[in-house]
Amino acid sequence: MNELMEKYRLVFGNPVGQAVLADILRMTHFGETLNSSNPQQIGEYNVGIAILAKMGVLSRETQDDVIRALQTVSK
Repeated sequence: MNELMEKYRLVFGNPVGQAVLADILRMTHFGETLNSSNPQQIGEYNVGIAILAKMGVLSRETQDDVIRALQTVSK
């Protein structure tokens, strides 16, 4: 894990940081269907995805783990 990734994980790895990250992801349309003709919405989404990638959450190496984790979520 690189130093910057550790910092992202430290910032978002506690209850307050998780609440902030959840708010950021809501604001950046995470989990929503995007309007491909809306460049602003695409840009906002990319910010949320970039944060998750910088945390080491989204990568080719974690893809299967992320899919399994998402499959356990239900409402």
